Amino acid sequence: MTRNTQETARKEASAPAASAVATGERSEVATRLGLAGPSGSRRRGALLRRLLATGDWAAVLGALCLATASTAATDVAVLFWAVLFSPAWILVLKLHGLYDNDHRRIRHSTLDELPALISASALGTIAIDGLLALSPVGPLSAGSAVLVGVGGLVGTFVVRTVVRFFWHHLTGVAIGVVIGPASAANVIARRLATHPEARLGLIGYLHTGQGGAGEGSLPWLGSIEDISRIAEQHQVERVVVTEEEMSESTAERLIEECKAAGLGLTFLPQHYGLLGPGIELNRLAELPVLDFRFADPPRSTMAMKRSLDVVVSGASLALLSPVIALAALLTLVDSGRPVFFRQRRVGKDGKPFTVLKFRTMVVDAEERLGEVVDLAELDQPAFKIRDDPRVTRAGRLLRRTSFDEVPQLINVLRGDMSLVGPRPEEEAVVALYNERQRVRLKIKPGLTGPMQVYGRGDLTFEERLAMERDYLDNLSIAGDLAILLRTPRAIVRGDGAY
Repeated sequence: MTRNTQETARKEASAPAASAVATGERSEVATRLGLAGPSGSRRRGALLRRLLATGDWAAVLGALCLATASTAATDVAVLFWAVLFSPAWILVLKLHGLYDNDHRRIRHSTLDELPALISASALGTIAIDGLLALSPVGPLSAGSAVLVGVGGLVGTFVVRTVVRFFWHHLTGVAIGVVIGPASAANVIARRLATHPEARLGLIGYLHTGQGGAGEGSLPWLGSIEDISRIAEQHQVERVVVTEEEMSESTAERLIEECKAAGLGLTFLPQHYGLLGPGIELNRLAELPVLDFRFADPPRSTMAMKRSLDVVVSGASLALLSPVIALAALLTLVDSGRPVFFRQRRVGKDGKPFTVLKFRTMVVDAEERLGEVVDLAELDQPAFKIRDDPRVTRAGRLLRRTSFDEVPQLINVLRGDMSLVGPRPEEEAVVALYNERQRVRLKIKPGLTGPMQVYGRGDLTFEERLAMERDYLDNLSIAGDLAILLRTPRAIVRGDGAY
């Protein structure tokens, strides 16, 4: 661990999010079904794969019924042959690896699968239609094939989301331990707290030698040599390794023990601070190699991103106009004029613009900023204030629902902002940035972004910067859509909304 990482870990150890990590108790349902602990891990993985496959088959059968029923006269023979060939859909999804990631990865969700689901749905439709072309009834019409593809995609996505929702609530979180020093263990705990979809609860950490106990929010459980005993005693299901000084022989022994016990295993690379997301793992003969990508997003991607901004912001303003009028009236009745708050913020390449929001604070809030925070004393170039006394009653409601940000759809429509990107900061705060931190100014600020879906105000600035670097290095339309789809859940949960 570097000195800066250790400092960050010490600050995060006492953070509320770290303590929010589940203690790792499996649900009673999982225990009764024999799905808890290392011995139940393989059975749990197999059962979830079968449930997902059954749901996928039901989704494509529904799409086939819809497609054949939409014709002038429902052809029972076509439906019979289509249902007969429908397992090809499951085969295509299997070839896309869509049944193998839930227990292999430390974090996985249906949204992560969306690009693969789109590809699999197209190929699955082609496969079924190709088989029908060889049958006595012939291929589907163009319209029916489109209905099968779109209906199968939507149905599969919805069914998988529902299956995983009930599965996670019935089986509870998995139990995990960290191998590494207390500082590293608390960093992992913090990340898991901001990514609850990982469904992993840490019960402690293992570290060679004494001195681990009492150093952080997670208890010290023993040394690395105790892994088998601790895994059996606490029904551990996943091991996260952050031990930088681990020898190759120790790592090999750990891998063998985890494999024999059926434990999931995740390694954190030694130089993870340098290994940004714009990296691809490849192989050169038997040697694993990491290829770095250093390129700006293609112009076509940015053009599509701008088109998405214009279409969605325009449509949203039209659809939300009655609610916008109601929010304006609420603000006016509660604290008078002005209804909107205008402030200079820093946009792409450091260019300032005027951001629009519903006013959620008293009129002289900016003049009273010095009462609640001293910018010169900040240890990081960002701040969020819990229970800010300047916030009005109506403002608390608007902030809790994030509706105070809706007027920024006008900023998006005008081109000052994008739907997705780093949040725009005040000029006084950006003035405190160093050169490394100014990387977040490379693209337009966003109405929502990685910060909004993973922790919001509970994140430290370095956590925000890491997430925004992840977003910048992997900017894509699919990534923007994933963040937009995750935003409503973040709003409903309200974590970090001050």
